[in-house]
Order: sequence, then structure tokens, then C-alpha cells
Amino acid sequence: MKYGVSRLTVRKAKEKLIEEGLIYSIQGSGSYLTEPEMWKLHPFTIESIDDILTLGKEMAFKIHEFQMVPNTEEIAKKLKNPQDRFIFQIIGVRYFQGQPISNVHYHLPFTLGSRIPVEVLNENPFIPQIENLAGIKVAEGVQSISSGRASQIVAKNLGIRQGSPILIMETLYFDCQGQPIEFVKAQYREEFRYNIRVTRRKMGIALATPVL
Repeated sequence: MKYGVSRLTVRKAKEKLIEEGLIYSIQGSGSYLTEPEMWKLHPFTIESIDDILTLGKEMAFKIHEFQMVPNTEEIAKKLKNPQDRFIFQIIGVRYFQGQPISNVHYHLPFTLGSRIPVEVLNENPFIPQIENLAGIKVAEGVQSISSGRASQIVAKNLGIRQGSPILIMETLYFDCQGQPIEFVKAQYREEFRYNIRVTRRKMGIALATPVL
């Protein structure tokens, strides 16, 4: 070859560049350069709530709305609070290295949301702030992942075209008594890369499973 390297070396280098998000490959067409503003969006590995908090420290959150809204059948089912006529909703955008990466909706039960003064919230991870302000402790989170298309508002907030592919992550957090205390819906740009690591409890063998 022209540069004196083997095909295996080139293949491994290409795989690394794809893994790092610097290039992408289309079967039957070739490899192409990823948009430069997305080069630093490395994949994150999530093993625990602490990993989610660490990930949050690498991002900044800008609040667009914080208001009391009518409870819905969908949210009431998730938060198990059909007795609440209203819930508190926080809407905003997460930024990673200055780039908008996700559009986020937080849903809080009325009793918890009413304890949180919006003026003291900052761009740091919300879970520790909500824990301190509302006097709760997050013990567990259940997350579901799906794909979708960006609405007009989401597209505007993330700087993408309406209808662009997005990654949707819905997370329901519970306190130590198993009571749902927060439901979060985050809509990520398709460039965001997300890894999950799972462990087989009895054998203690860790398996890394990439979602994207």
C-alpha cells in the first residue's frame, strides 16, 4: 500500500475513528467525515445512577420553562399520583461542550415540585439539587430507550432539521421506599452515543453492551 501499512491496521484505525465519532460509514458507498462540531461527542458508559450524575457534570442545563401544569393520565400512571390535579414541569436544553445535545422534560409530583424554588436551580445535574431542595433521596432509576423524529420545537432547540432522527430516553426515578419521584424524558441528537454496562450478579462478570 502507498503508506506501507497493512489492511488490518487501516481497518482498525477506521473502526477507532468511527467509534470516536469522527467519521461514519455507509455500506456500498464509503466513509465520510462527521460534522466537526460533533467530533468531541464521545460515547458514555452507564453502570449506575452515579454514572448518570458524572455524565451530568460534563453538561450544562438551561431552563426554558418551570411551571405547574395539569396532570395527565400518562404521567399519573408513571408517578402513581392520580390524586394530584397538577404536577411541576421543567423544560430545558442540555449542552455538551457548548453544543445543544438534548431537549429535556422533567415531571415532578406536586408535593415535591412545590418545594423547589426555581431561582436557586443552576446548570449543574438536577438530581442532587432536587434531593437537597425537596428532602428526598434517589435510590433507583428505570430507563427505556427508543427512537423518534424531532418536532418543530425540539429541532429548534437542538439546531437540527424538523423530522431529524432523535434518540429518546425516558427515565423514572424512585426513592428508597420505591415511590416514583421524578419522570424525565430526554430527546437527544442522533450523534449522541450511549453505552450500557450490565453485570451478572452471581458470576460477577461485567459485559459492555453498546446501544448505539
